[in-house]
Amino acid sequence: MGEEIVDELGKAARGGVLALVGLLISAVFGFLVRAMIGRVFGPGEYGSYNLALTVFTITLVVAMLGFPSGLQRQVAYFLHREREKVHELVNTALLLVLATSLLGTIVLELTRNYLPTYIGGGELMSNLLGFLALALPLVALFTTLVVTSQGFGRVREFVLYNKIGFPALYFTLVLIAVLLFKSILYVPVAYALTAAVMLPLLGRDLKRAGIIQPPFRFSPGLAKVLVMFSLPLMTSSIVYFILNWTDTLMLGHYLGDRIVGLYNAAGPLARFIPVFLASFTVLYNPIATGFFARGDMEGLRKFYVIITKWVVLLTSPLFLFLVAYPAPVLKLLFGEKYVEAWKPLMILSAGFMFHSIVGPNGLTLITMGKPTENMKGDLLGATLNVLLNYLLIPAYGMVGAAIATASSYFLANVYKSLRLASMGINPINGRYMRILLIGTTVTVAALLLRTESVILALLLAVAESLAFYVAVLVGGAFEREDIELIRLAGRKFGLDLRRLERLLSRFAR
Repeated sequence: MGEEIVDELGKAARGGVLALVGLLISAVFGFLVRAMIGRVFGPGEYGSYNLALTVFTITLVVAMLGFPSGLQRQVAYFLHREREKVHELVNTALLLVLATSLLGTIVLELTRNYLPTYIGGGELMSNLLGFLALALPLVALFTTLVVTSQGFGRVREFVLYNKIGFPALYFTLVLIAVLLFKSILYVPVAYALTAAVMLPLLGRDLKRAGIIQPPFRFSPGLAKVLVMFSLPLMTSSIVYFILNWTDTLMLGHYLGDRIVGLYNAAGPLARFIPVFLASFTVLYNPIATGFFARGDMEGLRKFYVIITKWVVLLTSPLFLFLVAYPAPVLKLLFGEKYVEAWKPLMILSAGFMFHSIVGPNGLTLITMGKPTENMKGDLLGATLNVLLNYLLIPAYGMVGAAIATASSYFLANVYKSLRLASMGINPINGRYMRILLIGTTVTVAALLLRTESVILALLLAVAESLAFYVAVLVGGAFEREDIELIRLAGRKFGLDLRRLERLLSRFAR
């Protein structure tokens, strides 16, 4: 493995571990907030909350103009090609997002009283959305600053502010609101207050780091570059949002708030499956962009292959737990009244596992300057999603919505992976296929050993995960590159992993 690949894998390993810690902490606080709302207020009000949050997120996606992916890539690209323009690029992006998010707030305020007629939620949803609208400019600017820091190859702000500080403060304020006021209307108020506190703190740190530099001049030329590159990504973000939230909106339209609340106990759990993919891809974009900008396609291919394999290795135990023991998981986190969402949890888990199996295909297309191809894949998935939700929800309810979403993810990822394969980037090889075959076998065995006991489910999941790793090790799925990655991780974090290295060396091929 080349010295440059080794160095970049070291950055990805370090950034991936830090990001994983942040993502896990964020997920824990996120689950606690959702579980608290679901348990205290019940499926009906929890459903109204999710409908309001869905509309807010749609507006945020549009207001962001595709910058969460586009700006990160452009900052990294300009750092390699036109470094002197980077700060002007960042300032232009901030001013653009401020303008579009303020416009989004106005649109939400003008339309929030009419939306319940079409998607359900009633007056409560409208009131919740009114409070959320106040947070839109703050959250949009906060997100822009986070992705800017990622473009500079930094993971600190993503972890400290976005994945630890924000969710921790939000959870604390929601807990206070629930205990003191016992009204769900204070939940979006807590969200707005959290954004108002975290934005200036993040801005101060980035200014000290030299990433934000006044004066805040607007460059029409750079604005055009940003918007032209990011518009397909904005479209892709909207389409991706359709992939994630059409089921919620259409369930609200057809079946009402309670079913939305039940379904949104299963959905967030399944969406936690790609957490390892997300943790590695925090620094994937700038590193992969560096390979592409230098014309090192072989380096980019190797980087993609190794990251994808380790994502699957780390994700498999979580997938096993959710897909084989959905009822105990829902009972533990949300309570007995949410257990009927166990089938959607199984189906959605399968869909999101496939998303992890194919790796960061969309980000790689963006890195290679092919955002339109990424958009096409998401558009295919979103079209199928709307069609299947329309056909399946009236007949099969939550199960139909889950089938629609899982099928849509499958189609979108197949298209993106085929496009990457045509460019010579494909994670599929003999060793990777062994991992997938072993994982499938262990999953089938786990499904045959299902239980309703939370404790027994945990014990079985641990035993099945150990069996998976032993089979992967003995089956020769590890390569010399994997041992090098372990060595890098140990060196970066001061861990003595020599025994693990020797163990892998015995079976590596």
